[in-house]
Amino acid sequence: MTGEGIGKAIGFVAAPFVTRLYTPSDFGILAVFASLCALFYPFCTLRYTLAIPLHSNEKVGINSLAACLLVLVVNSVIIGIAFVFFHSQILSLFSSENIDAFWYFIPLAFSLYGTAEVLSYYSTRYRDFSTIAKVTAVQKAIGASTKIVFGLFRFNAIGLLIGNILAESGGVSLYIRAYWKKLKENARDVTWGKIGFVLKRYMDFPLYRVPSQILLKAAESLPVLYFAWHFGTGTTGHISLAISMLSVPVAIACASVGKAFYGEIASLGRKNSREISALTVRIMARLFAVGMVPFTLIVCFGPWIFRTFFGAEWTQSGIFARYLCLYLIFRFVYSPISDGIFNVFERQKLVFRLEVSRIAIVASSLLVSYFYNFSVTGTIVVYSLALTVQYIFSIIFVFHILRKTS
Repeated sequence: MTGEGIGKAIGFVAAPFVTRLYTPSDFGILAVFASLCALFYPFCTLRYTLAIPLHSNEKVGINSLAACLLVLVVNSVIIGIAFVFFHSQILSLFSSENIDAFWYFIPLAFSLYGTAEVLSYYSTRYRDFSTIAKVTAVQKAIGASTKIVFGLFRFNAIGLLIGNILAESGGVSLYIRAYWKKLKENARDVTWGKIGFVLKRYMDFPLYRVPSQILLKAAESLPVLYFAWHFGTGTTGHISLAISMLSVPVAIACASVGKAFYGEIASLGRKNSREISALTVRIMARLFAVGMVPFTLIVCFGPWIFRTFFGAEWTQSGIFARYLCLYLIFRFVYSPISDGIFNVFERQKLVFRLEVSRIAIVASSLLVSYFYNFSVTGTIVVYSLALTVQYIFSIIFVFHILRKTS
């Protein structure tokens, strides 16, 4: 949590400089780019990365890693070829023609993100959270400094895009250096037969977790794409800054508490469901108590905070942030524990159903806002209330799983 906190603190400290070097429209382009990348990321490894920490056998572990890298290489080639020849058509499907000039960054982000994800889960397998913390802090520092340097040289949106990519995957070399010796030693155990075993044994991950992850990212990306299409990239930039700043505590909890929680309950195993249940309740209660502090401050002083830290041009982002806080407090409690619970107890079908409900609720809120011609603020309120209801139901399902298996 310290490493993730340092990484997010670097991004937070850099934000007042970055917001003065780039326009809301630049941030809107970044928001659309990041949203599209998020929709493609589940295809990096078809979510086979979730299998890397699960099996205690070392041979299965290294073959899980090899299977993930094989899938990543194949899919990187496919998406690269697709964008080289059909980038305009692909982007038009998402009403994102305004980033067509930057299409070549998407395949690059895809490959680098997938590599970082594979190595991160390999680190989680050994509960080596100190390495994950170092990598996270380094990535955020590289990403923030890149945005500032490119901004000073007036690279406009390109600086934000490159900085965003490096913030997600700039620490890959640290993972490789930390595990190079172990990887070389275990590489002799990699065989096509064992890779095939992993791909077959954990088939539920691509069958259910990939669609679930796509729906999850679609639920997050759909509002950004809608706002860009309906209200323009300037407004989308304001909303993007509000969401990104409010997501700092959520990201810290997911990347640190979430990984630690997953590693812990994976080592306990579902046979120790009572211990897992008690741990889950304690974690969720503490997350709620901790999360109330930053979100309450935003509700009370949001416009002043954004105006003071990011410049008068971003006051509107603080107003938007007030309304987004409602659902984000429930996301802060739910997101860090959800992956661990659903994976360890192998409830992939339930995850898929929850994500179907989430995208349906988000789409419905946007459709209602569109047909009733709601303003930007009205649309955000409807969207936030809809997601609040969905996250409450998701938390109820988590407790249902724990009670049923206890």
